[in-house]
Amino acid sequence: MSNLRITKLDQSSFHYTKGNTHYSISGSKGTYLVFIHGVGLNKEIWKPQVDYFSPTYRVVTYDFLGHGLSPSPRPNPTIDDYVEQLNELINSLNISTFSLIGHSMGAIISVAYSLKYPNKINALIPLNIVYKRSANARKQVLDRANMVLESGKIGNIDQTMRRWFKNKTGAAYRNKIDKVRQLLSDAQPKGYGIAYKLFAESDYIFENMLHKLKVPALYLTGSNDPNSNSRMSQEMANDSPRALSKIIDNEAHMMAFISPDKVNPIIEDFIKDNE
Repeated sequence: MSNLRITKLDQSSFHYTKGNTHYSISGSKGTYLVFIHGVGLNKEIWKPQVDYFSPTYRVVTYDFLGHGLSPSPRPNPTIDDYVEQLNELINSLNISTFSLIGHSMGAIISVAYSLKYPNKINALIPLNIVYKRSANARKQVLDRANMVLESGKIGNIDQTMRRWFKNKTGAAYRNKIDKVRQLLSDAQPKGYGIAYKLFAESDYIFENMLHKLKVPALYLTGSNDPNSNSRMSQEMANDSPRALSKIIDNEAHMMAFISPDKVNPIIEDFIKDNE
C-alpha cells in the first residue's frame, strides 16, 4: 500500500473541540464509530479503518492527551482524564450513541468509558487489551515508562517493532512498519511517558468491575501478541456479562493496522449485530 500516508501532523484535518482535542470525522451517513489509538501513536494509525468504514459509517478518530495535536494531560492523570477527554469530544459533536473501538491503551480507555457511560455505547470492541499482568510483566512496562520520563527520549523502538509486528518481516509489510516506527519517533516523549506509565499501572483497574459492564463487547487480540494475549481477552470476556472474545491467528499487537483485511470484517459484523 504505497499510497498510505501517515504523518504526525495531518494537514488535511485540523478540527478541534473547545478542549483542544484534535479529531477528524470521515463519512456522512450511518451510525457513528469512534476509534482510540494506543500509546505513542495518533489518530492517523486508523487510516485502514477509516478507508474501510467511512463509506457506510461516520468514523471519528482523535488524538488522546499528550499525543498528536491534542494537549498534554494534567500532572499525574488517571484513566478518567482520558475518559472525560473522549466524553467532551462526544458531547461537542452531539453524538448520542456510537460504537467504540480502542487499541491497547485506547482499549483500556474504551472499557473505562463504557463502564461510566453505558447508555451511549452500541458496541464495544477492545483490541489487544491487557488484563491482570504478572507482577514482573507490570514492572517491566513501568520501568520502560520511567526510563522515557527520566531521559526525555523514547528508546528501544526497534524492540517495540519486533514485539508489535511479530513474524511480519517480509517486504510486503516494510512500508507499514516503517510508518509506525516514524510515528513513535515523532511522538512527544512527555505525553508518551505519562500515558505509558498509566498504561503500566492500569491492567488491574477492571478487576472485580467487569460484571458491571452492560454493553455488548468483543475482545479481540492476536495469537502472536505476547503481552496483550489471548488469555487476557478470554478472561475479560468471561468476566463481562455480554461479551465474547476472538483470537486472530498469526497476528500480533498491531494487527488492525498491518492486517486490516482480517480485523475489519470482524469489527463490522459485531457492530451490525448490535446496531
